[in-house]
Parts: sequence; structure tokens; C-alpha cells
Amino acid sequence: MTAVHPRPHPGDLLSHAFELINARGAEYNTESLDQHFREAAAIATVVLGKEVTARDIAMIMACVKLLRSKASPEKLDNYVDGMNYLAFAACFTGLVPLNLPVKAPAKLKAVEEAAE
Repeated sequence: MTAVHPRPHPGDLLSHAFELINARGAEYNTESLDQHFREAAAIATVVLGKEVTARDIAMIMACVKLLRSKASPEKLDNYVDGMNYLAFAACFTGLVPLNLPVKAPAKLKAVEEAAE
């Protein structure tokens, strides 16, 4: 994964968020983008006694990251993760297709090629 500059450009944050989605998906061995969110929603539904969706879980996690960014405003991870949770929520709403082949942004490809 590429290193993030201490004061990155907003586009660099989005690229970093993209890298994290791919790295964590492989790390957590998920079959699909929404697998863990669906499983968390199923557990929350049982615990709360009312239906909870994958989108609900993503929105709650985005709220957690907002709270953490308030407590630790200097921690970049909170912002990057928050962007990803909102992106997941958009997917689960049907605004963005799920499980498309992953393509690295052009800027990331250039960085990867330069590193080789």
C-alpha cells in the first residue's frame, strides 16, 4: 500500500481509501463487498429485535468514525474509514453497483508502475 503524505491532497485520501477497501477485503477474506455488513446486520437484528440492514451498519460505522474524528482530529484513519463507510452505504442503497471487478485509479497505477 502506498504511504500517505502527512498533508495529503483530498484526491490522495480517496485513492488511499480505495486501497484500504481492497486490502481489507483480502485480509478479512470476504466473498463479496457486503458480506460482513450483512452478517453484522443479521446479528444486530436479533439483538435489537427489529430489522437492521447492511446500509444501517455502514451508516452507524460512519457515525462512529465521525465521533472518533472529534476525539482524535489528527488521526487520518478516521476520515479515510469514514469515507469508505459512506461509500459502502451508497452501494447498499443501490446507488453504486456491488462486486464489480476492481480497477486501480490511473494515479495509483502510475505509482505502482514507478515502484517496479
